[in-house]
Amino acid sequence: MKYPTAQFQREIYNLLENFDKKFVEILAFRGSAKSSIANLVLPIWATISNKAHFPLLLSDTFNQAKQHIYNLKTELDGNEMLKNDWGPFEGKDEWTAMDVVMPEYGARITSRSSGQRIRGIRHKEYRPDLCVADDLENVESVRTKEARDKHMRWFLGEVLPALDTEAKVVLIGNLLHSDSLMMRIKEQIDGGAMRGEVREYPFFDDKGNPMWKEKFSTPELIEEEMMKYGGRNSRDWQREFLLKIVAEEGQEIKDEWIKHYDELPDDDPFDRGTGVDLAISKKETADYTAMVSGKLYMVDEKPVIYVLPNPVNERISFRETIKKAKDVSLFTGDGDLSTLWVEDVAYQKSAVEEMQREGLPANGVKSSTDKRARLRTIASYVENGSVLFPRKGCEDLIIQLTGFGVEAHDDLCDSFVFMVQGLMSVVAEGPRMTIF
Repeated sequence: MKYPTAQFQREIYNLLENFDKKFVEILAFRGSAKSSIANLVLPIWATISNKAHFPLLLSDTFNQAKQHIYNLKTELDGNEMLKNDWGPFEGKDEWTAMDVVMPEYGARITSRSSGQRIRGIRHKEYRPDLCVADDLENVESVRTKEARDKHMRWFLGEVLPALDTEAKVVLIGNLLHSDSLMMRIKEQIDGGAMRGEVREYPFFDDKGNPMWKEKFSTPELIEEEMMKYGGRNSRDWQREFLLKIVAEEGQEIKDEWIKHYDELPDDDPFDRGTGVDLAISKKETADYTAMVSGKLYMVDEKPVIYVLPNPVNERISFRETIKKAKDVSLFTGDGDLSTLWVEDVAYQKSAVEEMQREGLPANGVKSSTDKRARLRTIASYVENGSVLFPRKGCEDLIIQLTGFGVEAHDDLCDSFVFMVQGLMSVVAEGPRMTIF
């Protein structure tokens, strides 16, 4: 062993050895030896101690999955102390690029990559009774909501159902995105929706000392490690070592700007309305029709918009759009029709006219094609707390706002902009809303 074992590593060992703890999520800095402990030490120990007969190792890519098995083979074949105490390890003729068979223990260690079929796999009578999922995501794979949803569906719908009912699950990685698989699972555990434990081990402890002080024993060694990744303010250092979620470059609405409310004020709103971005098609390749509603209150003589939960974000037909707009207008107005701000370009102009013929207070909004510039015009309202979001019910909207330019869809962003501009124009001086 090159460096003495740190206290946090002993904690990790204890967590992994305790098979009464069925679900453990570990967030630890790069180079903390978390992967070696979980992917190498744990499956071997669990197998030779008869804690598990069919460990399953999951990785982001096929090459990583093969590397885990290669490392296991090297350890079983080359660690003389291990072989003397627990070997020899037979069954090498059954070893493959993705499997290590240990017939003397009636065990098989299997490795798979993200997205591969897991359901139905067995070793003899055993379903996977230990699952180690290490770095299932990467920076690119968390860029869009569709990709993040796909990861979550695979993990919850393909991986977990394939495991033995008493299996131990170990999830390892970093927080690459505020909506990543690791963050979603963490929030479910923290919120009580899932049973499990979450442990976080950043490079520094809460006193500013390195967690692995046995390895990083001097300020010079710490500085040298920082500089490998661009210094203390670099995105890689912040994400991989301090376990901070780092925003994408060019982010117009930052995560830390989002502020929430628990209840609407008791006073009557100063105004209310809904921004509407139309996409009148049910084709799966089409954009979504989005409607985001808000109520404007005067709080300490300042205008504050309370975004209403559960905005519309659907693929619907022309007639369905008109009906939905009426329903939303009435709901936002508490039984009275409230203003609709609808983008008035190309074929959408006919929708505005149809809404008006139906008696809806629809106002056409002329806008440029530069969506980023439009979002930028209202960003300051979010930053200074003039726009508040409900704690639940606007998750997709917030994802689109903070991930603008990266997420595949931005329909909720557009309707949000129309709504904020529309309500703020009521209290602002000058002419009615114009979006540039």
